[in-house]
Amino acid sequence: MRLSPSLEERRVLMHVALGREPADLVVRNATLVCVYTSEILPNIDVAIKGPWIAYVGPDARFAIGDHTEVVDAEKRLLTPGLVEGHTHLITRYGIEEFIRYAAPGGTTTVVTELTEMASILGVLGITAMLDALAGQPISFFATLPPLAAVAEFLEEGVPPVQYYRDLFLREDVVGLGEIYWGNLVLREDLRLLHLAHEAHRAGKVVEGHAAGARGQRLAAYVASGISSCHEPITAEEALERLRLGVYWMARDGEIRRDLDAFAPLWCQGNLDLRHMILVTDSVGPRRLFRDGYLDRTLRRAIALGLDPVKAIQATTLNVAEHFRLDHLIGGIAPGRQADMILVDDLRNFRPWRVYCRGRLIAREGQLVVEPRSITFPGEAYQSVRLARPAEPQDFKVAAPLQEGEVRVRVIEMVTHLVTREGEARLPVHGGEVHIDREQDVIKVAALERCRGSGERFVGFVRGFGLQRGALASTMAWDSPCMVVVGTDARDMAVAVNRVAEIQGGAVVVDSGHVVAEFCAPIAGIMSPAPLPEIVEALDKVEQTMRHLGSALEDPLLGAEVLTTAAIPHLRLTQRGYARLRDGQLLGLFPEEDARNQRTS
Repeated sequence: MRLSPSLEERRVLMHVALGREPADLVVRNATLVCVYTSEILPNIDVAIKGPWIAYVGPDARFAIGDHTEVVDAEKRLLTPGLVEGHTHLITRYGIEEFIRYAAPGGTTTVVTELTEMASILGVLGITAMLDALAGQPISFFATLPPLAAVAEFLEEGVPPVQYYRDLFLREDVVGLGEIYWGNLVLREDLRLLHLAHEAHRAGKVVEGHAAGARGQRLAAYVASGISSCHEPITAEEALERLRLGVYWMARDGEIRRDLDAFAPLWCQGNLDLRHMILVTDSVGPRRLFRDGYLDRTLRRAIALGLDPVKAIQATTLNVAEHFRLDHLIGGIAPGRQADMILVDDLRNFRPWRVYCRGRLIAREGQLVVEPRSITFPGEAYQSVRLARPAEPQDFKVAAPLQEGEVRVRVIEMVTHLVTREGEARLPVHGGEVHIDREQDVIKVAALERCRGSGERFVGFVRGFGLQRGALASTMAWDSPCMVVVGTDARDMAVAVNRVAEIQGGAVVVDSGHVVAEFCAPIAGIMSPAPLPEIVEALDKVEQTMRHLGSALEDPLLGAEVLTTAAIPHLRLTQRGYARLRDGQLLGLFPEEDARNQRTS
């Protein structure tokens, strides 16, 4: 992928615009949505040579030659191709399946984070993903993962700054990926500040993640050099970021759907929204299969009162300007890449034709080109390496007394995403701490699964709702761990061993038997299966979890986010609980932590 025409291509484009050479493609009789002026212009023709636009204006018959393809738009609206500004492509499905279902809705460019693969495979994961994204029917750009973790020991093997410095020179790398504000501001991680500095030196942007940051802390975070934030969940939070010069990314996807809360901002009509970007922050298999991708987010924003032209700007030009790609994409103008959508109606945005780099890629909701097949390095298919098979005793918790009751620290599920630090008094029998279903307190464990180190921590979680059985998953966020929650040590061991056998994914076990599973053998986080099969398997996992008692909105996701520094407050590692506000590792028994602090 090239970020501008060559010298010879520039000359040819000039000749096409002057009528001296024929175009390869001319779209006639279109109604142009001009994102540069917020106008809707009737009777516009567009002449294209190769992947580039040569002419936009009335009557391009002068550019039609004997071999020029002519498409009559029949007054349909012509918009730039949609640009996704923040997502995580590793959302259980493969890149090929993503293209099959996202491109027909008009998404022609995607900027994605690379955190997931890098958390598992390190440097190899970054380069493997960049290679996989190249040469596809739509354009992909990436932000480099800062690999900020819940605890300092998890950052010990991250790539050196020099490695980032070299990768920032790549044209397909547009910035540094989202930096969790707590790591940068509260813990003042100088490595992250150094990475941000290198990104700026290379002329690239730094993406933000400021969940819950307000006032002075938000100002300090912005001063570090971040340029965007996709974490506002209220209109007030969004406005505060806009007023600080930050690009506000409004999410409507798998993890968060916040557009309803933002509608008052655009309905008041007097706010400049050129720094607003509509994003998905990833879309899960079910929604991608049934509802589409960024086109769905666009439709929802318009249905909630956002002016259609502003909505198009928020998914095209605004994104391109933020990532300093507006010379290439984001609008329909001479010298830009010919990424275009023909659509009957902006409010019911269903593309009739989708073009990327001057090539027809989708027609009436169907992809007409084939994604490039991807094979990842062999290490990606052997990423689940346990020191030995799990045994039930691995999930038994020794108590400091033989019988009675003991006070333990627990992760409390506020929602399926947000947690807090809590305590519970649990029964002790035979020197072992037991779960308490009446308190909704069950076991949760993190097992290091990439190096075969044998590290594991078993704790407790309240609010998961599981009444029997166990769930194990390798799709833990920002972590080289497998997470397992359960009510029974034998079921937990069976689930862990089955996940290792299939080299990743999610497994549900009840009474010693596997009752549902999803296979994700690519780095333990991605499946190569067709999307309908993925949806069916994940639906079975969710239904089974509900049958076993979990009332969480998304039980599988609830388990997988327990390892991330992205969401407050208490998280899980293979060495203990991690408290996000200070990065401190905490043990199971509060009394022991207190004694250790007094001793130190």
